[in-house]
Amino acid sequence: MSFTCVKNNLADAAKKTPPDCSLSAEADIYASNAKLLALAGPEVQIGEPKDISFLGITAKIGARIVLEPSFGISLEQMKERVKGPVKISSTSSLILDGVVTLESLDLDGALSIQGPVTVKDKVVKNEGTILEAIPDEELSSVEPSLQIRGYRLSKGTVETLGSKL
Repeated sequence: MSFTCVKNNLADAAKKTPPDCSLSAEADIYASNAKLLALAGPEVQIGEPKDISFLGITAKIGARIVLEPSFGISLEQMKERVKGPVKISSTSSLILDGVVTLESLDLDGALSIQGPVTVKDKVVKNEGTILEAIPDEELSSVEPSLQIRGYRLSKGTVETLGSKL
């Protein structure tokens, strides 16, 4: 549900609108997944995205929500899996993989769920993970997938639930 290009190197992306780089693509995918999750349940609240900048490139990034195809490949499938109130802060990370039913969840941090599992009356508050800038002196020595971003995910805390974790 998201089309976004990743065609520019970091120097060119900083001069363009939209930047069409890794940061803008990830922001678009997270926004699309947040919208799908919000449409799936009548009681889904997701915090508003905030501007985040790396190497002169700015994007609005909110909750980093990953909806694996095994969670649902259509909005109708997702509606069957979101049954109750879900609240996710703008700085949270959530991975939904497999048959996961959300009956009630309050997330302020990072959570990875592997189904089959039903999540009920779950409150997660942890330090989570953040996107952090890669220092200039390290940038040339990190793997290429990080060089094209200029940032990485911090090691933080991720709570896990489910069958294969």
